Amino acid sequence: MIIAAVLWALVAALASGTRRRTDQSILYAAVMIAVSLTLNVDAVYRATDSLLTGHNYADLLANLLLLIGVYFLSRAILRASSRSRARSTEKPFLIGAIVSSCLTITAFQFVDAPWSSDSFMRDFGDQPAACAYSLIQFTYLGIVVAVTGSICLQFAGRMSTAARRSGFYIVGAGCCAAVLNVFSIVGMDLTHLFGPPHLLALFSSAYDVLNVASLVLLCIGLSLPPILGWANDRLERRRLQLILPDLNRIWDKVSAQRLELGRDSLSHTQGARRPDVDVAVHRTLVEIRDALLLEASAKDKLTDADLAILLGAETPTGARNTTE
Repeated sequence: MIIAAVLWALVAALASGTRRRTDQSILYAAVMIAVSLTLNVDAVYRATDSLLTGHNYADLLANLLLLIGVYFLSRAILRASSRSRARSTEKPFLIGAIVSSCLTITAFQFVDAPWSSDSFMRDFGDQPAACAYSLIQFTYLGIVVAVTGSICLQFAGRMSTAARRSGFYIVGAGCCAAVLNVFSIVGMDLTHLFGPPHLLALFSSAYDVLNVASLVLLCIGLSLPPILGWANDRLERRRLQLILPDLNRIWDKVSAQRLELGRDSLSHTQGARRPDVDVAVHRTLVEIRDALLLEASAKDKLTDADLAILLGAETPTGARNTTE
């Protein structure tokens, strides 16, 4: 339940940054994985499976959503890290997702599961068909996550901002934990068939730790850029609100009269929205620069502090943080 809640929190964080992203793959992935993990909550699983005739189709649905969600997740991460790597892996990963989904559905049909179970592999994992059902999907997931994690760590240092660099390193660590988690799942699948029982307990304990670790790391890494981006936007808005009165004062210095550019409509109040502040600051800067070009001597009216304000106004907060 807690893990599902964390995933939905990630969805909310990613949804807040949709306007800044041209590729929404990461949001699609987060939604599908969040739904998949929500279906693993016992009460939700039982309710959903009863709607799907009560033959464990909810388990199949959850696993297919996880498989497809990881495909979209890897695509988004690879596109953000390296366009060339993304192009070279997108088709194989897509084909793998389609083939794995078809094989998973086929294997599921051969599992003898006469009752609805919220512990599907625990109850039916001793059947070869159930073992194949799990191994097919997690073999694909392990390969995709391993490739994605290695590329993510390789290109993390090249990211443009500290937030993106940190996010990629954390995502890479999450991918490493996810690969280890896949090994624990494969170990449990094989132990269900071949034993011995003490190994099943060992792999199960590893799974409990690695599953939480991988999901938490991935959620933190993926949510870090949009959350810090939102915080940066708030700081930038506040900075523009504070700097606009100084720009108006500088404009009064360099121009004897207002240019007919709708200056009165640009007056700023503390509650102005971010787009209004952006427009006001931009147009005021343009007017000041035009005035300085038209009357070169106007620059003599400006102090060093005024010039510093102009330079600061032309440098967004995000650009100043790029090298931090």
